[in-house]
Amino acid sequence: MAAMPHYVIALHCGAGYHSTQKEDAYKKLCKSICVNVCHLLEKGEGAVECVTAAVKQLEDSDLTNAGRGSSLNIEGSVECDASVMEGRQLMFGAVGAVIGVENPIEVAAMLVTRQLGERLSLGRLHPSVLVGEGAKQWAKENGIQTVGNNLLITDKSLKTYKNHKRKLDCHTEKVSKKRKLSNESEDKREEFTGLEKEDGVIQDTVGAVVMDTRGNIASAVSSGGISLKQPGRLGPAALYGAGCWAYNKRARYPGIGTVTSGSGEHIMRTLLARACAVSLQRQDNASLGLSQGFKEDFLESEFLSEEDEKYAGVLALMQNEDDTVEVLWGHTTDSMCVGFMSSTLQKPKVIMSRLPEGGVPGKSFTMSGKSV
Repeated sequence: MAAMPHYVIALHCGAGYHSTQKEDAYKKLCKSICVNVCHLLEKGEGAVECVTAAVKQLEDSDLTNAGRGSSLNIEGSVECDASVMEGRQLMFGAVGAVIGVENPIEVAAMLVTRQLGERLSLGRLHPSVLVGEGAKQWAKENGIQTVGNNLLITDKSLKTYKNHKRKLDCHTEKVSKKRKLSNESEDKREEFTGLEKEDGVIQDTVGAVVMDTRGNIASAVSSGGISLKQPGRLGPAALYGAGCWAYNKRARYPGIGTVTSGSGEHIMRTLLARACAVSLQRQDNASLGLSQGFKEDFLESEFLSEEDEKYAGVLALMQNEDDTVEVLWGHTTDSMCVGFMSSTLQKPKVIMSRLPEGGVPGKSFTMSGKSV
């Protein structure tokens, strides 16, 4: 009897701060999604469909900052970013600052499938990235349900928004009074870290990587963005090479899929998803490839030379020349919850990765991995 073709699902629910009180809930979520997606892979579903299903379930969870329940912007609205990349034809689709879409990853995936399908008439090209109201309208025209903004706001996200807005208003008032008393210049930078580590709510972009039974690789990410962000702000989950990367195994290169999470502006300036993927492909040792890529292209990047603290997490899937597959992850954030499962693993493996004792968030780096 022929062996079942190999398949793998790997995902994470955000690189940031995960409270120990909610650790079991995060792990349970990752396990459940791994099992659900493996059922699809066993049936022969493709990588794009499966990675979309994984991220959609992450968006649907109240634990994550993606889809419904995302962090609210400064005006109290939900604006989401999401993207999908597939490794066979190297197509990419993304939505940015999209409103009124419960599962933005579905729109990003449809943009990919449209590009892989029939071409438009008169030499026109299918879009790969859509933003704002245009993204919502395209989704609606292509059969994806849209909703009112209020339906994307949960009691939890609204409570967090009000708390953060109150802190920001108090801080702004305090700084204003201080400047009047001391005649400080308006452009003086003030330290403000009052939104961090609050009840485990500070999370970031969620993501997943899949290799299907035909060896196709796809990656996907989704995010509600940072709390109190400027309306219209685009994060790495909407940008090519920053949020996700996928590349099928070819004669010269191993197959690779990467997804990132963390401080969006840092990730965008370093194109971290692609940088880590390229580093992995250039090294014979996967662990060395990821650690070297993270170090050289992020922590020591000239594009972040003025930053004292650099926050990011990377999850990678690598298909080697001998068809063995490795899942690797690394982060400079407090924590990163990772789950994975394959045709050779009888049950999902979930790890809450945390910086080692004495590690400094934004400066220290931890990494691990496993053959699957």
